[in-house]
Amino acid sequence: MEFSWWTWSGLMVLLLAAVGLFLRSAVIAVRRDGFGRGRVHRGSAAPWFWSSIGLSAVVGVLLVAWVVLLDG
Repeated sequence: MEFSWWTWSGLMVLLLAAVGLFLRSAVIAVRRDGFGRGRVHRGSAAPWFWSSIGLSAVVGVLLVAWVVLLDG
């Protein structure tokens, strides 16, 4: 398999989306509870937080599989 900038760019866009979801969950948690008590894993920020974790995991698996295919 040959390196593709399109594949790399697509994976990076997905990773940036995951970071955006995480930052959104942090903003919701801090607005609601303040800096000292903001909890992103529970409450109204939880769907954003867990979506970011799931998307990060999917992108990580795809990136590892792509690197293995490039190496082989």
